[in-house]
Amino acid sequence: MSVYAVIMAGGKGERLWPASTPARPKPFLPLAEGKTLIQATYDRVVPLTGRARMYVIAERRLAEPIRVLLGLPPEQVLTEPQGRNTAPAIGLAALVLALQDPEAIMMVLPADHLIGDEEEFRNTLSLGVEAARAGYLVTLGIEPTYPATGYGYIQRGEPLPEFPQRAFRVRRFTEKPDGATAEGFLSEGGYYWNAGIFLWRAARILEEIDRFLPRLSAALQRLRPLWGSAAWEGTLREVWDQVEEISIDYGVMERAERVAVIPASFDWHDLGDWQGVWEVLPKDERGLAAQGEHLAEDTGRTLVWGLPGKPVATLGVSGLAIVDTPEALLVADLARTQEVRALARRARKTPPDWKELYQLDPSGMLEEVKKFPAQCREALALGKAAELPLDKLSGFSRVLCVGMGGSGITGDLLARLLPLEVIPCRGYRVPEFIGEETLLLAVSYSGNTEETLSAFRDGLSKTPRALAISSGGKLRELAEERGVPWIGIPGGHQPRAALGYLLFTLLSAFRRLGTFNADLEPVLEVLEALSRKLAPAAAGNRAQELARALHGRVPLICGVHGNTAPVAFRWKTQINENAKQPAFWAELPELCHNEIVGYELTERVLPTSQVVFLRTDSDHPRVAARIEILREVLARRGLAYLEVEAEGEDEFSQLFSLLYLGDWVSVYLALLNRVDPTPVRPIQELKDRLARYKGG
Repeated sequence: MSVYAVIMAGGKGERLWPASTPARPKPFLPLAEGKTLIQATYDRVVPLTGRARMYVIAERRLAEPIRVLLGLPPEQVLTEPQGRNTAPAIGLAALVLALQDPEAIMMVLPADHLIGDEEEFRNTLSLGVEAARAGYLVTLGIEPTYPATGYGYIQRGEPLPEFPQRAFRVRRFTEKPDGATAEGFLSEGGYYWNAGIFLWRAARILEEIDRFLPRLSAALQRLRPLWGSAAWEGTLREVWDQVEEISIDYGVMERAERVAVIPASFDWHDLGDWQGVWEVLPKDERGLAAQGEHLAEDTGRTLVWGLPGKPVATLGVSGLAIVDTPEALLVADLARTQEVRALARRARKTPPDWKELYQLDPSGMLEEVKKFPAQCREALALGKAAELPLDKLSGFSRVLCVGMGGSGITGDLLARLLPLEVIPCRGYRVPEFIGEETLLLAVSYSGNTEETLSAFRDGLSKTPRALAISSGGKLRELAEERGVPWIGIPGGHQPRAALGYLLFTLLSAFRRLGTFNADLEPVLEVLEALSRKLAPAAAGNRAQELARALHGRVPLICGVHGNTAPVAFRWKTQINENAKQPAFWAELPELCHNEIVGYELTERVLPTSQVVFLRTDSDHPRVAARIEILREVLARRGLAYLEVEAEGEDEFSQLFSLLYLGDWVSVYLALLNRVDPTPVRPIQELKDRLARYKGG
């Protein structure tokens, strides 16, 4: 009979709010001498089972962070569609183990306990394994040290004949007694705290579930023939709402026969609230326990949980829990931290009222984004109909694209899309090395961008091949004055909302010049589908979900060199301009040679950061491997990250699906920030002041 461990990582840890949140629940807190609680649980049990027999069960949303943190293969991280208490989680894990090994012995361990004497802990588990082999349902009991009312209690009965003086039959379970009852238990003796640690044969617990929990049993029977098949996930979602939401103690242990308790002598804490954390942390002679920088004067018996690099100062207080996180600041009576759960539930982010938030978009930026696919189709026609002197423009081997801001991204995307060298230029001058082999391309939606006009004039002195595109303005005048072909596009848009006109008109023009041959119809079909799926009225809106995940955070958008890097830059600038908030971008693999070192202090200097990886099927395999490693780096430092997968079949469709998704996210994020996405007042202020500036 092989022994398997199942770590239950479903605890919400609401009494440890605001450090414990739905995105980073209690098992992910670094409370075990710098390790997360789930990592410490894994490390203390793996010597008994080996890595191949270590499993975790958690809600689906936590599966990937757990897998990355522990380095487990996907098949060893079992998922529930949503948490339904311990009985369903245990039943599901027992089914999977029994299907793989009908004789499996199953250890069930919460992911959020702190254990002092790990060797004694493993010895106790080994005894429990022997009792489980003998057919018992085994639970561990912790010798109570005070009349706790926050734990369940187990009363022991007569010794087990197989293990006299070491294991006992269970007489009864009592769930969280009042103070007087707990006092009586301690006085009487023979009572233990229920640690929620269990051992049994997987087949045996499934038999008991079949006896006492019929809805759960029926769900497991439907799932039994589907393990490993494509139908498993869909059926699991279908049946999981129907199962009993009940603990294994209530559902099975209090009614089953041959239930045993093994008294445990190891040091155990379940860190159920901030007072529990205070008890286990090192304290000075005044009873002060501090995580982070703490300046104390006339302060006693207090817990401080602070942000790295941000001191917490206390004066003339005692008996407090002070917890400062990017999400919230908690100041509570240390003796009342059991009640924090109510505050945590009140503080949960309620789903936004999108209909109300849409009123913050009076200029219609959402509608502008929605029309992007139609804009791209119109632009292809514009480029096809534009008057181009092909004989004068043809024959170039390089494109130098001068442009700034929402127009300048055109050059970055052309560099990704065209099969020849494209150099984006954001400045007042062009490189000295360009000559007649270069096509000088000026891109300015308004036609009045001073850097673009300056660079275009500079470039015209170096190459006769030139092309300009704008909605009018001084660029049109300059082109007409110099005899340069100019393509006119519709005006009346923000430059950042006119990318379709700029880019797709030029792609159509480059097709006529013989330098672009890709079929863009699949791209347009993907964009049109996304326009429907991401629009305000769409249910299950992916862009809105991503905006909610980024709300209140500083996005760090990561693209891939030669592929999604310009899209990452576009995400960054769209979030800057539309959502009016900081965002940054980087590209792989370069960030692995420098930026990764900066993650060491991210939690201190940028605690609200959120890394976003843009993923496509065209990523180099080694880049994909780097992202896997980076996720582990981030997870081990407790840093938040998201992966955003592209849509579409071909590389250009995937590229544009990510770009378009980012546009939607940036506008929804603006609304969550309660700002109008359209105005860009700081840019206009800068232009007005530059217009009055006499230097340069």
